[in-house]
Amino acid sequence: MKFKTVDLEFPDSGIVMVTGVNTASGGALQSVGSGKTGFGEAISRALFGVQGRFDHLKRFSCDKKGDCYVRVEALWLEKPLVVEMGYQCKELNPKSEALRFTYDGKAVERGTIVQTREELTKLLGVSPLLASWTVFLDGDKLKFDKMVQAESVDLVMSALRQPPWTQYHEKTKTAMSKFRQTLAKDEATHEQARERVGEAAEDLQSAKERLQEAQEDYREAKEQHDDAVKTQQTRLNACNQAIAEAKTEQKKLEDQMAKLEQDKAAEHHQLEIKLRESDERIRVLKAKVKPLQEATSLASTTLTQKRMAFENYRDAARVCPTCKQATGQKLDEKRLGSLKDERDTALMAHEAARTAQATLDEKLEDAEQARTTVQESINKLGVKFGITKLSRQHEDLQETLDDSLKEAHRIEVQMASMSKGPSDSAVKVAENSCAERKTAHAKAQEGLKAAAEGLAVAQATLKVMDYWNVAFSPYGIPNMVLREALAPLNAEARRISTTMTGGTIEVVYSTTRELASGMEKAQLNIEVNNLLGSQDLAGSSKGECGLTNFIISETLCNVGQVARRVGYQWLDEVLPHQDPKVCHAIYSYLKEKANSLGILIFMVDHNPLVANYADHFLVVEKKGTPHNVVGSAVWQ
Repeated sequence: MKFKTVDLEFPDSGIVMVTGVNTASGGALQSVGSGKTGFGEAISRALFGVQGRFDHLKRFSCDKKGDCYVRVEALWLEKPLVVEMGYQCKELNPKSEALRFTYDGKAVERGTIVQTREELTKLLGVSPLLASWTVFLDGDKLKFDKMVQAESVDLVMSALRQPPWTQYHEKTKTAMSKFRQTLAKDEATHEQARERVGEAAEDLQSAKERLQEAQEDYREAKEQHDDAVKTQQTRLNACNQAIAEAKTEQKKLEDQMAKLEQDKAAEHHQLEIKLRESDERIRVLKAKVKPLQEATSLASTTLTQKRMAFENYRDAARVCPTCKQATGQKLDEKRLGSLKDERDTALMAHEAARTAQATLDEKLEDAEQARTTVQESINKLGVKFGITKLSRQHEDLQETLDDSLKEAHRIEVQMASMSKGPSDSAVKVAENSCAERKTAHAKAQEGLKAAAEGLAVAQATLKVMDYWNVAFSPYGIPNMVLREALAPLNAEARRISTTMTGGTIEVVYSTTRELASGMEKAQLNIEVNNLLGSQDLAGSSKGECGLTNFIISETLCNVGQVARRVGYQWLDEVLPHQDPKVCHAIYSYLKEKANSLGILIFMVDHNPLVANYADHFLVVEKKGTPHNVVGSAVWQ
């Protein structure tokens, strides 16, 4: 507080009586305000972050000029430890508060004091809360009944050297909050995938409907085509009838000319007739060659189309043409049979066309051979005789016959063109569109499957995170730890109570609190069995209340072996309002504890009985004048 420079080397163990002398008061005060508490706070705040009376380090300087510096040198686990704390001091930071510690030659000073304090707390294993109950004890603040439940549970957990479950719980909640955002994205992705599958299914259904419409249009066009073919066939039959009649008339003329022929002339005439018949036969046969060839080619093309239509439908209904996987689609047996009949009909037509072409070739060859024979006979006969009138009539009739043949040929060409049937391109386009929609639908289903798998993994992960969130919460591991710790806590509390009060005041720990959900929340209950007073800690007398809180403090300290690990305790007026008999019992207990554990116990107490148990005396003195006060601390 008013210390300029104080350097102290502490003994290893024993009871230290801290006394104060305030000579700066000019006799108005004896020890009040000498700085005893501030001296202990400086040490404990540097090592363990105990706040003490002030929330900020700058308030340790009465003149508020700063330049406050505390340095503690010690051994921790047989290795040197130096902790430095200060406010606006040249040793650390001349502008603000700072904290640094050096352990085993390695200095640690993070970006913030909080981060540095966390690392130092991890090293020493004593939190600020635990230190305020087991290392630096301010009698005015030891009020367990005023602590909130979560803080009391954290205090016991710290004494039991448990991890900071509350911090873990907060971290798991933060992690779960962030992960829920990821889960929300996975759910959105899954929903989008479902929508894509629905849209693809609708597109596929539309494609199937368009295919059905195209097939119906094709069927109607086929019926119209068949009707047109029948009409052309009727016209062709009429032409053929006219040709037959013309030929019959020619035959009559030829018979008349035959009667006029005599001897060789008659024979010559007969040969001329045979020659013309051969020419006509050859001409007719040659006229049929090209249409028959076209008919054969057309029949071959039609056969290929019908066969492909049959095989494509049969195979596409069982195996997807894209992925070669079974589709499971049921065949339309009626349509398959219709396509098969069309294929068989086209096959028969093709065979018939080929047979007709071969027959025509054979007939043409025979006709040419017959004409050659007739021509040779005429050449041998050497006579020409013509019948002009009959010949002209015959020629006129021949022209009529030729016209009929041309009309018949024209009709045959039209029928050959019509034999291709109506175009099924619209059906093929619809089939291709349907196949594309099936592929898109399959891809959308694969995407939905992948999204569903990702969502399932995320949901399973969330369950695991939720499990650990509950485990780190007051319903999980802390609750189990508290239940397991009840036995040693109660045993140590009975031992200390017996030592200090002869069993008059007994502190009992319990943890039972069942929620409406059926879960148990970590809650530490303190029951006071006071044979002579209130059973409620808050209702005890000042002396009983202070004694009960000190029993709780010592229980936590001993069960957690805090004093053994830390090496000292600072007890700042923890025993006010106690009668001499209780004080003798407690001082004896502390004397034995200091010697058995080999630690220092600092006693700031106005009771002169402490001197009878003290091994060392630390005198904190404030001297000087009101305008020039200087504090000091020396061993006596």
